[in-house]
Amino acid sequence: MPLAQRSDSISGRARLVLAGASVAVFFTAFEVRQPVVDLGFFNLTTTKLAAVLFFLTVIAWALGDGVRSFLSRRALDVAVLLFLASNFISVPAAADKTEAFKFALRFIYAGGVYFGISRLPRRAGSHLVVAGAVTAAVLIVAAVGLFENFLMPVTWSQILSPFQEEVSTFGAFYNVRVASTLPYPTALSMYLELALPVALVLGIWLTGRQRSGTKRWWLALATAAGTTAVLLVQLFTFTRSGMVATPASFLIGALLAAVFGYGRRVWSTFAVVALLFLVFLGGSALFSGKMAARLGLRQQTNHYGAVYTLIDFPSSLKLKQQYSALVHIRNTGTITWGVKGSDDEVDAYYRWVRYPQGTEDDDVPFLISYMPRAISPGAEVNEKISFITPAQAGSYILEFDMIHVHRTAFSAAGVSGLQVPLQMNAGGSRGFVPTQPAAKFNETLPNEDFTPRSQLWRAALKMWRDHPLLGVGPDQFRNQYPRYINVSPDSRIRTHNIFMEALANTGAVGLAAMVFLLGWAAWVLLRLARARSMEISYRLVALALMVALAAYVGHGLADYFLWQTGVLFLFFALLGLIAWLDYKRKAPGL
Repeated sequence: MPLAQRSDSISGRARLVLAGASVAVFFTAFEVRQPVVDLGFFNLTTTKLAAVLFFLTVIAWALGDGVRSFLSRRALDVAVLLFLASNFISVPAAADKTEAFKFALRFIYAGGVYFGISRLPRRAGSHLVVAGAVTAAVLIVAAVGLFENFLMPVTWSQILSPFQEEVSTFGAFYNVRVASTLPYPTALSMYLELALPVALVLGIWLTGRQRSGTKRWWLALATAAGTTAVLLVQLFTFTRSGMVATPASFLIGALLAAVFGYGRRVWSTFAVVALLFLVFLGGSALFSGKMAARLGLRQQTNHYGAVYTLIDFPSSLKLKQQYSALVHIRNTGTITWGVKGSDDEVDAYYRWVRYPQGTEDDDVPFLISYMPRAISPGAEVNEKISFITPAQAGSYILEFDMIHVHRTAFSAAGVSGLQVPLQMNAGGSRGFVPTQPAAKFNETLPNEDFTPRSQLWRAALKMWRDHPLLGVGPDQFRNQYPRYINVSPDSRIRTHNIFMEALANTGAVGLAAMVFLLGWAAWVLLRLARARSMEISYRLVALALMVALAAYVGHGLADYFLWQTGVLFLFFALLGLIAWLDYKRKAPGL
C-alpha cells in the first residue's frame, strides 16, 4: 500500500505525534543560546521546549491509541536507561553538585526524545517522517553555512549571534571556521556527520521509487546538490577530525552496503560521497592557503605587525582612576588599519595582567581608542590610549595592544604588545623589572588546540585514578583539569574524546554504560542490515544510522559533543529510530 494511503488510515493523534517528532528533530539544529523559558534553576531553550512538547504529544497519542504498546520494551531501552542513570549516580561525586545535576538533567530531555521516537506509529512511515525532518534541518544549516563562509561580511556576524557565542577562527590571520546555527564548528561538524547519511538515503529512496525518468533525474540532481552543499560546509568547519571521520564513515557505509546486498546503486553512491569529499579536501589544500595551513602543510602568513614606542606616560598612578598614555605605533604588517566602523577596523586597547601569575584582571573596565585615520602598511601614528587602573594593589603588567575588530587581538596572533611593569599601591605606583619572559603575558585566545589532547587525556586518566568508580561528576572535567596539568583554566575545554570524557566524569560505571549503549546499538543495526526481507526504505535508514554511528565513534576519538544540546538530542533521536526499526522488524505487520 502506498505511503500516502497508509497515512490516511492512521489516527489524528498519530499525525499529531509525527508532527511533534518533526518539530523536535528540526529544532536540534536551531537551539538559541538564551532560554525562552527561564525560571532560575529550571530553563528551556528552543531545543528543550520542542523536546518537551514532542514528548507530551507522544503521551497524548499513547493514552488514546495504546498505552500497552507504548510501555512495551524496545531494543535499546535498557542501554539508554543505564546511560542516563550513570550520569545521575555520579552527581554526588561532584564538587559542584548543582551544576553537575543540571548537566545530568539534560539527559532526561534526551531520553524523552529517544522514547518518543522509538514509540512512533509503526504504520505511518515514521522513519521517513524523521528522515524528512533531519533532511530539512541539515539543508537549512548547510545553506546558512555557505552564506556564512562566502557572503557574510564580518560586521554581519550578529545575524548568527542567537546561536553562536563568537566568530570562530584559526591561525594568525582571520580564517573563519563555519559554525552556522550551531555554537562551535566542531559541534556543527558532528551534526553534519549524523544528519547527512539520513538525508542521503532519503534522497536515494525517493529517486528510486520514481517511475518517470524526468522526476528521477531531478530528484537525483537535488540529492547530489544537497549532499555537495553539506560536504562543503563540513570542509569549511576546518575540523580536522571531521575531515577524517566523514569519508571514513561513508566508506564503511559503502562496504556494508556491498556486503549486505543493498545493490550497486547504494554502495556506489556512498563510495562516491566519500571520494567527493576527499577531492574537495585535496583541492582545497592544494589551492587554498587556509586549508594548507590548517592541515600543517604550509606556514600561515601573519598579516599583523606593530612596533610600539612609549612617548608619554603618567609619573604616578592611583587605583581605580582613568589616565592616558601617548604611544607611537608603526604598522609593520600587510593590512591597512581601518577607522571606526570600517570593515577592517583596528583599535588600540589595554589590559592588566597580574604578575607573575599571568592572569588578566577582568574587573578593570574595558576602554578602546580609535585610529584617527587609516594606517597603511609602513605608516605611523601617535595614539592617545586611555586606560583605567585596577581596584586592587599588586604587581601588574600593563599591556597596550591592537585589535582587529571581530577578528583577533594582535598579541593573540603572535605580535607582542607594549608592556609596562607596574607595582600598584594605594598611595601610587612604581615601575619594576620583571624576571618572567614577556611572551608569557601575551594574550591567548582559548581554542580547541591550545591544550594538546594528549595532556587532556592524561588529566582524564589521573582523575579516573583518583575517582575510579563514579568519576568527578557529570561535566566536571572542564572545571577540574587545571589541577592535574599545568595549564591555564578554560571552562569550555573538554577531553576531546567521548571515552575519556565518560571515564573522567562518570568513572568506570559511566564508561561501561556508554560502551554498552554504543555496542548494543551497533549490534541491533547489524541485525537490521542482514534482514533482507524488510522493505528497502527501512534497510536504507538502517544503513544511514550505521554510517552516523560510525562517524560518531570515529570522530569521538578526537572530540566530545554531548555537551551541546542539539547534537545530544539528534544523537538520541537517531538511537530512538534504531529502536523503532528493530521493533518494526520484529512485528512487520503492525
